[in-house]
Amino acid sequence: MKNIKFDSLTTAENFVRITITQSYSWGFPTIKCANDVPITTSGRSGENDNLTCVVDCGSDGGYSSKPINILTDCISSSSSLGMMTSERKSNITLSAGAHFSIAYQGSAWRALGSPAKSGLDWSIVCSIDLIKRPDGFINTPPVATVVSPQYVIVNRTTQIKIPTSDANAGDDVRCRWSVYQQGYRRRRREDQNEIDMYYKRDLIDDEIVQLRRRRRETKGCDDDDCKSRCKKDCKCSCNICKGTTCSGDKCKPSEDQYYCPSTATTTKTTKITTTGLSTTSVSTTSETPGTGFI
Repeated sequence: MKNIKFDSLTTAENFVRITITQSYSWGFPTIKCANDVPITTSGRSGENDNLTCVVDCGSDGGYSSKPINILTDCISSSSSLGMMTSERKSNITLSAGAHFSIAYQGSAWRALGSPAKSGLDWSIVCSIDLIKRPDGFINTPPVATVVSPQYVIVNRTTQIKIPTSDANAGDDVRCRWSVYQQGYRRRRREDQNEIDMYYKRDLIDDEIVQLRRRRRETKGCDDDDCKSRCKKDCKCSCNICKGTTCSGDKCKPSEDQYYCPSTATTTKTTKITTTGLSTTSVSTTSETPGTGFI
């Protein structure tokens, strides 16, 4: 699978004419290289569908009354790669200021995970925003090309390169972590000045970028940090963490500490007795929870 994108063609006072381009990759020769993919493949005549509005449909500019179907035309195929690519451009006129998202959705994604799970849902989404930018133009969204899925090795840092391009000269193209809103996926506008993946360089200060911190992993008992002290993120099941404030799955100390302190108070008493003068000296040393060095 590839992508769905749009480009604005002409604008009038109340309407905007845009081109929606659909590009898809299919298994070949499972899917026939022909026009009107995939319904021209034997046994798939009933698989035509529409690009459905999934977000902000109340401001879709009239799209839902004349939706575009998902049929495309074969442009290339490769028996050695077992892949076929199809594409189609469709023009549609919408109300000025429309902003919504359309999607091609299904549930026949390849098996993923360990153990592998099949029949997973998938969704290719295109966000259409015909609201004029602060510079007075309707934005042409940037394009990012990446093949799905991307495979990575567990517990190993992997760099995934995502090529991007933008038809609007001077726009600053950048990526950011998406923000999930339960119940649906959508781009969130925090204020009128935010723009997701484009912005004029002289307006960068007005952009609000959403970031997601990387989830901290639990450290095993053989980790160097977990051999001398029950430090942050060490497993509570480790021997070094027994008898400390560690609870749950891993050590989660307070902000001013880097380890889980002992829950016991240790008292050491030394008694010295001198014969003849019968002198007795007693010294006591106590260690309370939370003291010591990292």
